[in-house]
Amino acid sequence: MRKLVLNLSFGILAALACTSYALAAFPPPICQKFEGTLTLSIDPACQILTRSDTRIYFPDLLLPNGLSQFLGVPGTCFTGTITNGKLDNRPVTGTSYSGQTTHNLESPAQFSAATTLVLTNPNESPIGNIYFRDAGLFTDAAGSVREQLVVVGANGLFWGVKGTVQIAGNEFIGAPVTGQFCR
Repeated sequence: MRKLVLNLSFGILAALACTSYALAAFPPPICQKFEGTLTLSIDPACQILTRSDTRIYFPDLLLPNGLSQFLGVPGTCFTGTITNGKLDNRPVTGTSYSGQTTHNLESPAQFSAATTLVLTNPNESPIGNIYFRDAGLFTDAAGSVREQLVVVGANGLFWGVKGTVQIAGNEFIGAPVTGQFCR
């Protein structure tokens, strides 16, 4: 019995040593830089609520008495266009669908949102969708913001990515977008 326990102990130690070595051998994450200009417009149809992927990535937005009680109020849903977009210096274009989930328009004026970003290559072939939870702060009376978007899911060629995107400026006249996606 003692010999069996020793053999098992050595086997477990050997397995742990191999696992440590294997984990150390994993390559670092592969990251892609993303940049462009985002221009928003108010979406009176609140398309983020009618998209089929919203049910998967933002199910809480569709629940009665959930965060969706704020969505659909006039002026709280938006569509956007990404122009001059680049993903690792390759051109991309994009369309975003978003809706505020909360806001505090007192000082400081803060908000949160859910956003779907649909990216395509220059010939408009789909690359994939990236889903974000956003938090932002209005920085002036003209509507400029500082916003952080955190990836909560993705599909297409972006399946499994993690990352963040930052927006700084007035999104209604065009604000710079920078970030990165890693796997």
